Amino acid sequence: MRKTIIFSLMVIFLVVITGVFYQQRLENTQKDELVTLVDQAVQMINEKGESAFPELRSSSWFHNDSYVFVWRLDGIRVVYPPDPAGEGNNMTALVDSNGKPIGKLFIETAQSGSGWVEYMWPEPGNETPSKKITYIKRARYKNQTYLVGSGVYI
Repeated sequence: MRKTIIFSLMVIFLVVITGVFYQQRLENTQKDELVTLVDQAVQMINEKGESAFPELRSSSWFHNDSYVFVWRLDGIRVVYPPDPAGEGNNMTALVDSNGKPIGKLFIETAQSGSGWVEYMWPEPGNETPSKKITYIKRARYKNQTYLVGSGVYI
């Protein structure tokens, strides 16, 4: 009886550990895809400036429910494929469901070059916030500096 309990606990432990490793591997794959997507968009903006924006709004830039968004460093959103009507809005005061100042964090991250911002945000069609991570990177064209980002729910 005791051996059966120990064996069962070991099996449960192995299943949990395997699940954790699988989740970590999946998260790393998603992060790698976001970095690649954002890097490609930054390169395009660095080369073409605002003339790259129409292409970034196209469906070819949607990947697994992810998209690229672009802000100027003054917080003005200039590319937002899910809702182009929201372009032109100042996003500096954007906060997550816990009050975390993600608008300011996006800008600070771009000013330092690149990085990740983690926050709580409801998935489309859902009111309950979920953990989301967004990769932000700075782009420059002539005298304008932009932040380019893309995120994924974890």
